[in-house]
Amino acid sequence: MKKLIFLLVVVAAGYLVYTNFYQISAEEKLVRSLEKEFQTATQNYIAANRQAAEPGLVVISDPEKAENQVKEVRKKLQEFKPTLTEEKAVARAQELESKIQNFCQKNEIQ
Repeated sequence: MKKLIFLLVVVAAGYLVYTNFYQISAEEKLVRSLEKEFQTATQNYIAANRQAAEPGLVVISDPEKAENQVKEVRKKLQEFKPTLTEEKAVARAQELESKIQNFCQKNEIQ
């Protein structure tokens, strides 16, 4: 019986810790979704450039499409960034913005 009560107390404490510290807000979910979109776009861009560099193969992927995906993520981020109020979401958004700028500069994307 003591083991059962102890187990219930541990589970309850774990649940409280999870709900108070590990729940993600709507703003942070939005920024995370943009991060995933950016990651997918960069992977597509790298794959497209890799395919374009191989001689004798038909290029299936289009680097321009991946560039447009990156530009779309940048545009969405610029739209949502002024509306963010939570510190974590703002920090993640700034980090994502710097990653996008770095990627665009490195790959000469306007």
